[in-house]
Amino acid sequence: MLRWVAFPSSVAASSLNCYIVRSPEILTGVKLVNDVGQDVLPGETSCEAAKRGVHSTTASRALLQAPVYFFPPVLLSTVPMFKNLLLRNPMASVPLTTYLVLVSFGLGLPATVAIFPQMSELKMEDAEEKFQGLLDKRTGKPYEVFYYNKGL
Repeated sequence: MLRWVAFPSSVAASSLNCYIVRSPEILTGVKLVNDVGQDVLPGETSCEAAKRGVHSTTASRALLQAPVYFFPPVLLSTVPMFKNLLLRNPMASVPLTTYLVLVSFGLGLPATVAIFPQMSELKMEDAEEKFQGLLDKRTGKPYEVFYYNKGL
């Protein structure tokens, strides 16, 4: 039973830490930009975009734990090279596990961060009222989509 406590505990701790650290951003908001990166309403921020950014970042932190917790034990128990090494030299278990955890983290971090794009979209109808009906200065047409930096 205790063997399975670490994974949900680290998922909860990592996610909660990310949310607590980033939650003030939900109250202050983030700026919305157009497709070329120009601020669509200078001096104004979107709390809806900030909320979506914080939630997606929190989810990616939760997903980051999976490769770190599952790849090393699976590799150690299924790859013949690792199994034979550990049978011949049990003291290699700690350094090998440490190495596999580092590799799993190194490969898992970019993969989980990439799940949610850095520059995310927010449809005009999902934005706050102050952003509704804004016209693109370049085209003269109303914006359909805004962009925001979700953060890391």
